[in-house]
Amino acid sequence: MTPPNVKPWVRSDELDRCPVPPKDREWVERWMTWCVKEFGPEAVKRETALPSSDLFPADFAGTPVQVEELVGRVCMVMGVDPGDVRVRYFDSADEAPHALRSGSRRHRTVGRYHKVDGHAVIELDLREAGQPAVLTAIIAHELGHVRLLGEDRVQGLDVDHERLTDLVTVFLGMGFFTANAAYTFTKSVQRFSALPLGDLTERMLTGTALDPTHHLGYLTERQFGYALACYCLLRGETDPPWSRRLEPGARAALQQGLRYLHRRPPANRD
Repeated sequence: MTPPNVKPWVRSDELDRCPVPPKDREWVERWMTWCVKEFGPEAVKRETALPSSDLFPADFAGTPVQVEELVGRVCMVMGVDPGDVRVRYFDSADEAPHALRSGSRRHRTVGRYHKVDGHAVIELDLREAGQPAVLTAIIAHELGHVRLLGEDRVQGLDVDHERLTDLVTVFLGMGFFTANAAYTFTKSVQRFSALPLGDLTERMLTGTALDPTHHLGYLTERQFGYALACYCLLRGETDPPWSRRLEPGARAALQQGLRYLHRRPPANRD
């Protein structure tokens, strides 16, 4: 019988393969293992964050009070002390004229992280305040910087920090939002330029490139999907009900990744 949500003409041997290339598979598995050692095995077993009134209300309008409450809730999911985080806002529309004058490719920053007087500061684009699910993904990414940069966990590591930040959002329970945001931005906007470390752009959420030779390596939908499969394996989940609410690309990679992982010998699976 063909598994649910799988096209009947897809060969079963294709379904048994890992949904990402070997290099990506090794990277995801290596750094998910690092996350277990770094944050502890209990961290991955917290409740997976999903769109609900507990996270943001149905009438969410992106007011400063609502946004700061949302930041506080995401902090609790990701193990960040909300009292140590300061929230600031900017409007990316104000940055567009400078980009045009300089002749650079268009980009739009949607989030930033830095530290001021010992406190983590995350800056959020006001233009995303009306999209709570996307805003949640941006907040999660910036709080990933807090867990990595703010807690001095990556100093001396030979790792693409932005990719690891995306992976940490998965490990710490926010992968549903960051995976879906990758799909959202892939569908809506392309061609963005790179910004310094700690800034989050739409292209960083998608992993898309300016051209085939310029790729910064942030997680794609399929990489997010396989990371979510590893996350589910760590949690002992074989068919998480929330997977049906993922966007198609990440959902397919998650399902294929779970099938692949559970068909591996136990020693390799661990």
